[in-house]
Amino acid sequence: MIAPMLFTGFLTALRFGISKSSRQAHLFIRASAGSGNLRTGFSALALVGIAGIALFSPSRAAESGSSSGQAEQSTSPGIAFSAHVEGRKLPDDIKSLLEDTMELGRSQGVPPASLGQLRRRAVDEADKLNDVLRSEAYYNGRVEPVIEEAKGGRFDLTYRVTLGPRTMIRSFRIVYADSPSDAASLPKDATVLGLQPNRSVRAQRVIDLTRGALTWLENHGHPKPKLDNREVIVDLAAHLAEVTLTITAGEPKRFGEIAVDNRTGDEGVGRTSADYVRSLAKFKPGDLYDRRKADATVTALRQTSLFDQVSLEVEDASGDLVTPQLTLGERARRSVGVGASWSSDEGAGVRGFWEHRNLFGGAEKLRLELGIAQTKQGAKAEFGKPHFLRDDQTLLGSFEAAHEDTDAYNENRVKLGAALARQLLPSLEASAGVSFEVYRTQDSTGDHNYRLFGLPLTIRYDGSDALLDPTEGVRLGGALTPYAGTANGSAAAFTKFEATGSTYWSFGKRPDLTLALRGRYGLMLAQETLDVPGSLRFYAGGGGSIRGYGYQLVGPLDAAKNPLGGRSVVETSAEARYRATQTIGIVAFLDAGNAYATATPKFNKTLQLGAGVGLRYYTPIGPVRADIGVPLNPRDGIDDPFQVYFSLGQAF
Repeated sequence: MIAPMLFTGFLTALRFGISKSSRQAHLFIRASAGSGNLRTGFSALALVGIAGIALFSPSRAAESGSSSGQAEQSTSPGIAFSAHVEGRKLPDDIKSLLEDTMELGRSQGVPPASLGQLRRRAVDEADKLNDVLRSEAYYNGRVEPVIEEAKGGRFDLTYRVTLGPRTMIRSFRIVYADSPSDAASLPKDATVLGLQPNRSVRAQRVIDLTRGALTWLENHGHPKPKLDNREVIVDLAAHLAEVTLTITAGEPKRFGEIAVDNRTGDEGVGRTSADYVRSLAKFKPGDLYDRRKADATVTALRQTSLFDQVSLEVEDASGDLVTPQLTLGERARRSVGVGASWSSDEGAGVRGFWEHRNLFGGAEKLRLELGIAQTKQGAKAEFGKPHFLRDDQTLLGSFEAAHEDTDAYNENRVKLGAALARQLLPSLEASAGVSFEVYRTQDSTGDHNYRLFGLPLTIRYDGSDALLDPTEGVRLGGALTPYAGTANGSAAAFTKFEATGSTYWSFGKRPDLTLALRGRYGLMLAQETLDVPGSLRFYAGGGGSIRGYGYQLVGPLDAAKNPLGGRSVVETSAEARYRATQTIGIVAFLDAGNAYATATPKFNKTLQLGAGVGLRYYTPIGPVRADIGVPLNPRDGIDDPFQVYFSLGQAF
């Protein structure tokens, strides 16, 4: 009797479920056929009606067995066996997916009680593995379980995989069931979504392109598109597939006026003005609806740090408009804080601050600080008004009154300043301003009075991943300030320039090891060092400079071996930070540098070297630092055998 030559009776079913060990979404398509022979020269066409695609994010099964994929099942009761996957030219990623889907041979679960039960369960599991192959576009592939007896009464279960050709996408059409008025401008295929030629019809690719189609519509005037149907036609003989999405797009819409609902705890209506909130919107009433602009508006509001809840929904309004409904929950507007530090060269100090982050309802920030330490006492006030004249610009104002008493000088000073800061790039900020500063400095050369006007220019790039404990990235900073005024009653002018930089590399999962490098370079275009107030001169040495040396003690000294300060400086530091546990870290460091009386550094002069070790205790707000440093080339009668430093945050 001649076997029928037509591949008939196609029965297709889309199976939904969660593979307990799968990390990836799979499109499970199974096609069973009546009698026929696919090895004949006849072409076969399988029409697969897809009702939906299930996404899976389950946890990976507990890993056991060897790296080759073999897993032992030897718990009692049950028969002893091992299970693994093998196949000719089987890619590692496909093998991993199959191994992740396997349940037989894993340590958890009830083992088969008999050989017959093992066979039945292996056949069922092979069906699941075949589903995985189809989800990866191997529709002609197959997985067959083979059980063989091994030594000692054990059994070997082998899933033998034959892949066959991968099914590629022949076409990917998009049909709009409601024929919106702008249908002619909407994408008709997946090319605009990024689909390249000769790509396989993997389940995840179909899912991603479907999401991409809906997202494209949301970004081009259609707030609520809906997927009606997803259809795939698979030509098993040609190894090609045709995908069709049927979507209800809805009529194109435009943004209307934002409706703001602002609340703050039990106090009722929030303080932030609705006009300020609307000024942060990345769209204007009448703009074509674009979800990206709505999301950017939410991001901008969150970045103000004024709100702990921000959500934006769109509701249909009259005609072609939608109303953006913005719901806000204000966080506490005021905060206070205290801190402390101690080092063997600077002594102990405490600091406190009070901050208001929304002074007048437009995110204006006022911060008052008071610091009392053995070497310095002072008060500072800082004010910032964001979005001043333009969205990326902040108006800054500052006032400082301080008294400082160090080995280098005894000084009283008052500073007033104003500046405009602009965000040039997400990680790049620049500012320009004006300052008026009054100093009364007493050093080993006598008393000096200064009245100075300055034009500070700064630029700062921060590409690091954390403020107090960076492990990756780069930081760069530069400051240039021309000064003009009087020094001891005579006209004086000078320019100060300083550049700093640091970089970080990490290794390990936590990461366990971070290598950090820092550099500092400064110069002063001044006729004499005494033309410059004591606190504006360059110094080196101390916990934030060259550890192992006293505070400000590296550089020019007077006859009594007290620091005079210099007109130039160069420093470099290297640290190896090892995080031994979640909360404990160990650091080894090497610092080098010097300050100079000349306007530019003299690199032929010996650099002072310091080295040491430190301990870090990691807290939610940053690491607590404890370092001990020793001078490697100490100067007789000047440098102590060691220095100790405590503070919050890394050294740099």
